[in-house]
Amino acid sequence: METTIVLHRIETAGDSLLERLTPLYLEAFPPDERRDAGQLARVIERRPRAHFHAILERDEPVGLLGWWELREFYYLEHLAVFPHLRRRSIGARALQEIARRLVGTRLLEVEPPVDDASARRVAWYERNGYRVLDSDYVQPPYDGKGTGRPLWIMGNERPARLPEFIERLKREVYRENEHV
Repeated sequence: METTIVLHRIETAGDSLLERLTPLYLEAFPPDERRDAGQLARVIERRPRAHFHAILERDEPVGLLGWWELREFYYLEHLAVFPHLRRRSIGARALQEIARRLVGTRLLEVEPPVDDASARRVAWYERNGYRVLDSDYVQPPYDGKGTGRPLWIMGNERPARLPEFIERLKREVYRENEHV
């Protein structure tokens, strides 16, 4: 029987769970797909629409989930599970909990399937209720420098205003990074 997971929101840089999850965050995402540790701490403390959660199982951190509340939609920014705990449906259960909490459009970015790992990741999101909505998307750089990275936008539904939502995501998640 699977144990219940809990999403615990981290709201301060001094939260001991953030210290325990930062190595996972830095390892799970390449530098151009994440903030540095200091920037992450500042976003947690200064951006109320940014939610950074520890995924807990039996009160122990097993992963992390970050998302943004962007008025008419939600942007799922980061999801990672500790490597030794993968293949236990923790990520799928976290997405189920998010679907229960965040009713409406949920968007995320994913690497196009250029190798086995990225193809498995796209297929995993598809099995968990998401589909490719935009395959011509370019993720802006987190540090405001460079040209960005080609990624795909996936979502649980196709909003009629997808281009507007993508522009808001770029403006509110990425461009504001330059000021944290």
